[in-house]
Amino acid sequence: MDHIIALVSMQDNQVVGGLVAYELLKFERQRREIYIYDLAVDETHRRRGIATSLIEHLRKIAHDRGAWVIYVQADYGDEPAVTLYTKMGSREDVMHFDIPVSA
Repeated sequence: MDHIIALVSMQDNQVVGGLVAYELLKFERQRREIYIYDLAVDETHRRRGIATSLIEHLRKIAHDRGAWVIYVQADYGDEPAVTLYTKMGSREDVMHFDIPVSA
């Protein structure tokens, strides 16, 4: 499972933050993208730069793997996430479709 990237932030032998990302290979172009699937920081440890640090570490991994971009989704109304991601990159307004697994 070389395409899964899992990072944790530890404090006093406790996990206080975590990030899971996937390396995606593109078929129409010779390039790789990294998708942040999940990013969470314990509520009592927020606003301390933990999420930023996890993303910065992911940037180094993405660079070493030859990825051209890291991308992530945020929900409308999740202002802390929108603020963080705006600080770290540029925003694109795209459409997202959920396709049910069973018909």
